[in-house]
Order: sequence, then C-alpha cells, then structure tokens
Amino acid sequence: MIPQACIDLVKQFEGYHTRLDDGRCAAYLDTLAKPHVWTIGWGCTEGIQAGMIWTEAEAEAALARELEKHAAIVDRVVTVPIGENNRSALISFQYNTGGLPKSTLLKKLNARDFDGAAREFDLWNKAGGTVYKGLVRRRAAERALFEADARDPDIPADAPDMPQAVDTPGKITAGNAAVVLAPPAAISTGMTIMDAWQAVGDKIAAHAGWIIGKPFIAAVLALTAAAYFLIPRRQA
Repeated sequence: MIPQACIDLVKQFEGYHTRLDDGRCAAYLDTLAKPHVWTIGWGCTEGIQAGMIWTEAEAEAALARELEKHAAIVDRVVTVPIGENNRSALISFQYNTGGLPKSTLLKKLNARDFDGAAREFDLWNKAGGTVYKGLVRRRAAERALFEADARDPDIPADAPDMPQAVDTPGKITAGNAAVVLAPPAAISTGMTIMDAWQAVGDKIAAHAGWIIGKPFIAAVLALTAAAYFLIPRRQA
C-alpha cells in the first residue's frame, strides 16, 4: 500500500510528461539520467520506448506499479521500525534516485540515527554532477515528510527527557572541569534514591581517570585515607 502523501509528493516533482492536447502523454527522452532513458507520465521508465502514448489512466496505473516495486525495496532494506511518513519519503527518494540500498542514509537509519538519516536527503541534489534547483526542492520536501515522524517509533513521542535541574548543587573540581553534585533529595523527584546516587557515582567515576593520571595527587589522597582509618583518634 502506497501512502497518499507519497503519491502526491512524487506527482508534484515528477510532473505529467509529455502532456498532449487531448490529455494523453507521450514518451520523452530523459537526458539528465545517465544513461539517458525514455520516460512517460509521472516519471515512469519501465519498458518505455520512443513513440509510446498513454492515457492519463494508464499513466496512473503504471505509476502505482512502479511505486509498489520501490516500496518493496524500501521494506526489504530498512531493518528498523519506521513511521508512515518515514516510509513515504523513502519510497519517493528511491523512486527518483534508486540509490537507497547502498546509501549512507540507509546505514544511519538502520543504526537508529534518524536525525543523521534526515540530513542525508540534502546531499542527493545533483544529476550528472550538477546541482539542480528541482532536486534541492524535492530533497527538502522528502526530508520534511521524513521528519514529520522521524523520532524512533520505539520511543513514545511524549517520553520525558533526562531530568537535569538540581536545587542546591555542590561542586568538585578536576583540572579545569567543575562537576555538579547533589544529594539524592535535591534531585528531581522523577528519579529514585538509587538512581540519584547512581548519577552521582557516574560523575565521580568519569573523573577517576584524571586522578589516576596524576600520581602525586593520587598518592596524597591514598595517604590521607590511610591516616584517617589507621591513626587512633582521641575519644570524647
């Protein structure tokens, strides 16, 4: 099943060629394609030869057949869940370029880098090494359609972000870096006590390498700890 958004986008940018006075269309040679290819209707190329003339209904049927074949390619090579708008944009892209299976766009998408995949659309704006305004506009339209639901479908759209705010943070300094610390009670109530202490531990661990890389400081810390636990303290 081809989404209507995909059909509308393809028709908008392919155009109906070459239209005759009676509404039918005639085959024409697409010289931007390498090698040149005979084309008719809304960009249909399969089995097209010079001199062919179709009715608009025949062009519609041919477009549907070709889009289904390109949709099957999209469905085969994309290995992550995608939304309908993602799929519509990819079908249009594949119909126009034929390059999805070996593209960086596909690699990023299958790695769940949806934002990176979206940016790849903009790079496919050339024909024969020349940038064409029509291709720039088409890629922009495909990217916009793709980004309409570009978030990973496995992640709910209303999923909360990681809480960042703390009430009264403390700081430790490692070199020129200041690390914000806070006791569990000061962390957003969206986190459990265990989560909060884990976050504090993670921040300390992130700077352990810096301390280890400074033998003098590491030695001072070790001696301080030993003195605290080994030297008898006066009883009250």
